[in-house]
Amino acid sequence: MPSPNLRVTERCLTDDLGLKKDLVESDARDFADSHAAVKKFVAMREADPAGGEPTSGPYKRGLIRSLHVGSARAVTTWDADEDVCWLLAYDEYHRNSEPNDAYAVFNRLFEADRLLPTGEDYDAILLDISEDWIERFFEAGIRLLERARAHPGSDEFETWEDGGREVICVDMVVDGDDSAEEGWVGITLPDNEMLTNEQVYEVVAGLIPEDATPLYCKRFRDRELRRGEIVYRWESYEVAE
Repeated sequence: MPSPNLRVTERCLTDDLGLKKDLVESDARDFADSHAAVKKFVAMREADPAGGEPTSGPYKRGLIRSLHVGSARAVTTWDADEDVCWLLAYDEYHRNSEPNDAYAVFNRLFEADRLLPTGEDYDAILLDISEDWIERFFEAGIRLLERARAHPGSDEFETWEDGGREVICVDMVVDGDDSAEEGWVGITLPDNEMLTNEQVYEVVAGLIPEDATPLYCKRFRDRELRRGEIVYRWESYEVAE
């Protein structure tokens, strides 16, 4: 997942840009060429998400920032806690002090509680992040399972980092031979958990032999669970051909 997240609210997508609402689930980099405002948003806020001239309105100064898109105007906001910059609104008409000026329109949206991102907008980020983690977890699982089978009893693991901070760790051990195997897979998640037990189960079920069922465990082989770790064990008696 790129940092910072660059997102467009669903209201802005549909009402201002005429784009599909499901793009709220995607980073703006993925559809930058779909509209001039999105392209400028990515170009200007990727390197400086808190940038832009503060606009004046019925909100704390600095909350809303201006983005020039040729003669048109847009506004953005930066949520440092969630590492996300939002494109909030866009309007082609800009005439200072006129009632239909872009900034006057943006302020009316704020007063109507329609400018800032909604809970659903934030939920869309979590959905996108979750799908990204699932894909990365599955790909790591394939690599680790191959290594674990090549070195029975050996603890194979991969750790992913974000800005030097460990965000996820996948452990795998397989004991056995060509006729049977017993395995453990553990995934250690950050405090702001991005995968559920059910999602981890589905990934593990897709990795292990078809005759095996993932069994939730409170230990990883012979050790205690780490903080935030989810562990599944399986047994398989398929005979290799």
